[in-house]
Amino acid sequence: MDSLVNNKEYYKFKNKIIVITGASSGLGLEITKHFSNYDSKIIVCSRNISKLKKIFKKKKNIFCKKVNVACPYEIKKFIDFVLKKFKKIDILINNAAITKNIEVEKLDYKSLRQIFKINLFAPFTFVKYSLPIMKKNNFGRIINISSGGSVNCAPGYAAYSASKAGLNTLTKSLFNELGKFNIKVNTMSPGSIKTKMFPRNLLSPSLCLPTLKYLCTLKKNGPSGKFFWFMKEIKIIPKLNINWNKPVKNDFKKKIFFHSKF
Repeated sequence: MDSLVNNKEYYKFKNKIIVITGASSGLGLEITKHFSNYDSKIIVCSRNISKLKKIFKKKKNIFCKKVNVACPYEIKKFIDFVLKKFKKIDILINNAAITKNIEVEKLDYKSLRQIFKINLFAPFTFVKYSLPIMKKNNFGRIINISSGGSVNCAPGYAAYSASKAGLNTLTKSLFNELGKFNIKVNTMSPGSIKTKMFPRNLLSPSLCLPTLKYLCTLKKNGPSGKFFWFMKEIKIIPKLNINWNKPVKNDFKKKIFFHSKF
């Protein structure tokens, strides 16, 4: 058993059905290796299916499927497979992502579209097809792997930062839509971890595991619609005091900020 796994955690994950995207390298691989020590069923997907099968060939609780997450049909087919085989999805970890270090004026539309397809549209689609079973079971924990880049917006990473910022707002929107269900949706930044995408970073991917496990095992009254960084909730989206059910009159004074305050 992994040294980071304790008995209390082990039973929290017992019999859970966990879906992890982008599991063949970097953070996704680290997460999958760690979670493989639990008594859970872990279904992972990647385009590099041969690597996944080689790494986890001795793990009976890991199920690997080849999926191009840029293709909505393949995502739906994958979720259909999970539900047919396991009947439920308890935890969804949207981790798959790509980036390209290039300034806006030099970024071609094909690359821009691909970044958004994988970093934002794919998580949107995984959530879309996972929600019906989570609603039916009145249980689900969704963790969207975002980035500090969604807030810091480093030069050369405009497309990556924008796609991750979209993931943050998707999470907040889901929180507003799913309030009556026991479905918790949060984003987290893993920090400046060293991966194939960011080889110059110094931190080990394992450092983000405590935050991830916390978000995966939230209680019914736990936080949702939040952004976390190393176990800390970071307020990146101001709260506007809007009554969504109250119509706004077409009056200038009442129109300003919709009676909202930061």
